[in-house]
Amino acid sequence: MGLYEDLIENVKAYHYEVIKDVRVGVVWSAVQSKGVGISLTYSSIYDEVEDAGNLIGKSVKELLNYMLTFNLTKVSIGVATLNSLFDVPQNYEDLNMLDYIESISYDKRVVFVGHFPISESLRAKAKEIIVLERSPREGDTIDTAAYYIIPEADIVAITGSTLANKSLESLLSLKRKGITIVFGPSTPLSPVLFDYGVDVIGASVVKHPQFVLNAISQGGKLSNFKKYIEYIVLKKEVR
Repeated sequence: MGLYEDLIENVKAYHYEVIKDVRVGVVWSAVQSKGVGISLTYSSIYDEVEDAGNLIGKSVKELLNYMLTFNLTKVSIGVATLNSLFDVPQNYEDLNMLDYIESISYDKRVVFVGHFPISESLRAKAKEIIVLERSPREGDTIDTAAYYIIPEADIVAITGSTLANKSLESLLSLKRKGITIVFGPSTPLSPVLFDYGVDVIGASVVKHPQFVLNAISQGGKLSNFKKYIEYIVLKKEVR
């Protein structure tokens, strides 16, 4: 099995929970089952969700299986479904992930996959910072260079939305050394990620479900609902 199959298997206790709501917005998608989970929306005009209009009432397992397709609209729904299933673990830490990265970045080669607000103090501490991006802006590096850059990185910080665009598993396979972090609202609070080389998970928990559902279905960006989600951090236990 691969990453997606393992993520689905890990939540098999909830496979027969019922889907209560599904919202697919321009920027974000949200699913309500046991709780509310979100994912960045990836889509193409050629993607088709055959049962659109009839997803409410289906089993969680059916929508989780959307992650096994290469229809990115469906994958986004599947990731949001996965993220609707997790309870807040007792061993979580309340950290700002970018502050944490800065605290361990001295003289390190830091690679970000995806755009994050990188502070000047982080730039000053790190030996080098590289931003890999599918649609690169000025100063970025195209993400196809990941195969050459990630193996030499000391710290790799990957946006959780790579789970929704089907690139996370291949990115994690490139790790040779150092610390790998996956974070952002699309990131699942799943220990399965630790089995694939992730050292630190930064995920989100929706604290005001109805507002977040409404904001997402009305085209909202993260800035529209960020005060209604809580970020939590899980670190891999060293044995």
